Amino acid sequence: MEFRYFRGKRPPQFAHESEREFAELLDASGLPWEYEPHTFPLERAEDGRLLEAVTPDFFLPDAGLYIECTEMKPSLASRKRRKLRKLAALYGEVVTLVGRDDFERLRARYGQVRGSRNAQGRGSAGNGERPTLATTKPASASGTSTSTPGSGGEPSRSTSK
Repeated sequence: MEFRYFRGKRPPQFAHESEREFAELLDASGLPWEYEPHTFPLERAEDGRLLEAVTPDFFLPDAGLYIECTEMKPSLASRKRRKLRKLAALYGEVVTLVGRDDFERLRARYGQVRGSRNAQGRGSAGNGERPTLATTKPASASGTSTSTPGSGGEPSRSTSK
């Protein structure tokens, strides 16, 4: 898929399908966006080696807003939230965390019938379909629209560098 509102220098290489879904939503909404444009060092060793860093998934340049996407269980996202708090304290940058429940609401609102392949639980066979957050809902046989929110949660990649 070609993104019309992507403002990065190189085509995005999404780590998870949920990130692609979110990018499709931003693009469909006409919002300029960048994918992982900045890495923020959070902690260095005495010799200067980087020990901890965070790279928010999206940056909306027109709004000056960073967004981090995760579909991991909220109980497992504490490390990610801690890093985002540290980022805010060190750099003054606030990152909006779009979590599992947020994705379910977005899918329901924009017609996503199933969760992304990476949003399914471990050992799940997968649905074989490429996910999308389309802005149009599929019509049923009776001509009415239906949608069902996605579910599940595979942990997202670490933001440590």
